[in-house]
Amino acid sequence: MKSFTILVTLVIIFGLGIAAYAYYALGKELNEKLESKKFIVPTEYYAAPPTFFTHSLIKVADVEKQLLRQNYRRRDYDQRLLPGDYFIADREQCAARLQVGLRENQESCIGWVTLETQTRDVDSSIQVLVVQNDGLISQIFKGAPFVEVPEANSEAPLLAQYIGIEPLMQKTVTLGEVPPTCSNAIMSIEDAQFLEHSGVSLKGIFRAVLKNISAGRKAQGGSTITQQLVKNYFLTSERTLKRKAQEFVMSILLESRFSKDQILETYLNVIYMGQNGAFQVRGYGSAARFYFSKELVDLNLSECALLAAIVNSPGRFNPFKNPENAERRRHAVLEKMLGLQFISQEDFNEADKNPLPSATRTLASETAPYYLDAVRKQLEAQGISADGLKIYTALDLEAQEVAQESLRNHLDNLEKNNKYIKGLKEKKNSLEGSILVGNNTTGLVSVVVGGRNYRMTQFNRAIDGHRQIGSVMKPFVYLTALLNNTPEGQPYTPITLLNDEKFTYKYEGQAWSPDNYGKAYFGSVPMFYALKNSLNAATASLGLQVGLGNIIDITHEAGVTSQLRSFPAMTLGAFEMYPREVLQSYMTLANMGKRQNLSFIRRAVDSDGKEIFVHQPAPTQAIDAAATASLVSMMKQTVLSGTARSITLNGFFNPAAGKTGTTSDNRDAWFAGFTPYLTTVVWVGYDNNTPHKLTGSNGAVPVWTQFMKKMGTRFPAEDFPWPENTKKVVLDQDTLQSLNAFKEGDPTSVELIFDAAKVPSGF
Repeated sequence: MKSFTILVTLVIIFGLGIAAYAYYALGKELNEKLESKKFIVPTEYYAAPPTFFTHSLIKVADVEKQLLRQNYRRRDYDQRLLPGDYFIADREQCAARLQVGLRENQESCIGWVTLETQTRDVDSSIQVLVVQNDGLISQIFKGAPFVEVPEANSEAPLLAQYIGIEPLMQKTVTLGEVPPTCSNAIMSIEDAQFLEHSGVSLKGIFRAVLKNISAGRKAQGGSTITQQLVKNYFLTSERTLKRKAQEFVMSILLESRFSKDQILETYLNVIYMGQNGAFQVRGYGSAARFYFSKELVDLNLSECALLAAIVNSPGRFNPFKNPENAERRRHAVLEKMLGLQFISQEDFNEADKNPLPSATRTLASETAPYYLDAVRKQLEAQGISADGLKIYTALDLEAQEVAQESLRNHLDNLEKNNKYIKGLKEKKNSLEGSILVGNNTTGLVSVVVGGRNYRMTQFNRAIDGHRQIGSVMKPFVYLTALLNNTPEGQPYTPITLLNDEKFTYKYEGQAWSPDNYGKAYFGSVPMFYALKNSLNAATASLGLQVGLGNIIDITHEAGVTSQLRSFPAMTLGAFEMYPREVLQSYMTLANMGKRQNLSFIRRAVDSDGKEIFVHQPAPTQAIDAAATASLVSMMKQTVLSGTARSITLNGFFNPAAGKTGTTSDNRDAWFAGFTPYLTTVVWVGYDNNTPHKLTGSNGAVPVWTQFMKKMGTRFPAEDFPWPENTKKVVLDQDTLQSLNAFKEGDPTSVELIFDAAKVPSGF
């Protein structure tokens, strides 16, 4: 008996020793994790601020909605504005505010001061859009005193936060910003004894065990809010007894070191609240924006109850995807609040019958991570760590979403209605694509769609896809010619005649014979006609005349960095390039030979507000402006009556130029096109290089057209700014026929740009 007593005593002492050690060890682990978490500053990414241009179309009501979503306050037109204020005025009121005379068709204006404006700068920072009765922004003013400006900006919205590589939507709030109804709702349904227990609730655990036994399944959990915080913030999600024991002890430790207010505030900021595309929605602040398009402080009882409902299982109780489950769970939350006398019967009845929120239009949630991937790679290339930075990107959220939808709709349509591609889809081949869009003036890239869906595949085709470019290369062959003379010593011009005939070129023991699409040849044709119809034989013949090395030099001058080998098929794009190189080089063409370095980032600042990076547009004249202008005028014919003529047939009428690209084996379809303002590059193909039998015309042009019909029309429908040393020449039908450059259905006149010193006699 005495031996047994000693053994029990030793076991108890040993057990207490282990418990004490575990308590000490877990306490140390808790402190270490608290300290490490405390110093993790998330990387914050901001989208580009919504920008408004003169001669673009808007609805004042839509601009107001945009401002209200960012918590702007409406004021009367004659009141002094503070940061975050806006006003809407009719014509007379607007004229009085601006102190200018307005025309009869200018019916209203909307003005604002951005939230980030310093109070001392308010008067000089007011931005006002003057809108005509047809919705056109006719003037933009900034002041006061007011002066006309070409554009106005609102706030740069926070797009995402990353902890390491984990994408989040998270807006940190203080407990003072949490409505009491939201605090009461979460405590009612998740932990009614939160204010009483010391981290764990034995009563709650016992009640949950009984309920689960009676239900024959897990019907109720016994975790307190403190335990849930420990599980979410400090531990992994593994389901083991060891982890549960750690959670139990660490919850008690947490309660001994922090107040209930601190624990609840932290919990409401870190709890998982659902998924917005690739981004986790973390915390009540971001959940209020995601589910209700509101700030947390503005939520009502019904909305607070719904957030508390979602906490239990964000997937099962998602009001957008599972409204019946969400409504049932919200009802349970309200019943708990009523039973605990947090709300009255009248409050309950009103909140219980409120409709659930409708799914808000999520802006580019499925493809925006491709853009952020491009941002990170740019920073890495410049030796800058993204950790803890505030990064102000050039991402245009609306344009990104339009690009995302344009690509997806076209690919879905092909997989549904194109017999060949439908068959490939049935064999588990998924057609993919990419889109890049850049601003010609600034070099800022506003859109990066690297695939159909980032969650399906993280490979960023827009940045890392190295694909054959096909006929996208041809403009650089023609540009090289326009910079040089013919073998006869005459300058090449848009109407210089080329031989579009079958030929064989022998080199290094090989023979090469380029074929035209459809095996059709047209004989003697002018350069602009050969380019707009993408004639291989004429282009290859021209390329061999002007010199492959010269073509490579010009292509590099335009911004291509991939290594190009000097072999004949290079003239037809039989080599690989990255889409971003296509964007860079075509943007140089759009800028009349001025090369502007691309950037996905406007600026980046560290946690102290110090500017780490800023994009400074610095265009350099890399290629002769007059020669480039001649090429651009030829590329305009591609859109008007060439291989991309479906653009105008489908309703995009703004001046534009471009080139389709189709590889000889039909594995890649391209269209790179530009207006005076934007350059947009589209690629379509399979990751495994399966031939798709598409051309640039039917594979990529439809995506470009749908995107530009919505986003390109935000800019004035103005022609390219032709250099001064150029001359505009109009070819009539008789001239076109004499040049063998007219066929039925073609325009009866063609407008081309010539270097003023190289215009042939008679023009």
